[in-house]
Amino acid sequence: MRNEFIQHPAGNVIVEVDRLFGIRDGIIRIGVEESKAVISGAENILILSGRGSGTNRVYDSIKNAMLNAYSTAPGYDLFSASKVIVQIIYPANNELLFLEIGDMPQFAEKFLSKTEFLFGIIEHRTTKNSEVISNIIAKNVKKYVNV
Repeated sequence: MRNEFIQHPAGNVIVEVDRLFGIRDGIIRIGVEESKAVISGAENILILSGRGSGTNRVYDSIKNAMLNAYSTAPGYDLFSASKVIVQIIYPANNELLFLEIGDMPQFAEKFLSKTEFLFGIIEHRTTKNSEVISNIIAKNVKKYVNV
């Protein structure tokens, strides 16, 4: 998945996002309905992807995706989003442990209290290493406010 910032997304973006998010069997699956709920009527969407490996592979993949926000949508604040989808993809040969997703609450706390979250976990059967991929879609991110 590539990092993108899209102003006024059209219907074809919903199809593309659903294809990217729905191509694998989900433990907790993100479907077209969820994608449509996030993208429909959006002023903008920020699509991010990050990778992580090793002991903190989930945290590292989310952090990598967050860092991509700065170059993908300069001047916009990821944490101002009104709705967010987070999808964690892990390899079938190196299962995801419950402990590994323990950092999700700290990530969610960075957003506004009214931000709506959708969360998915996908097992990728063809990946041969231990790498985890985090995909994030954020709706209606706002420009940073100068203080």
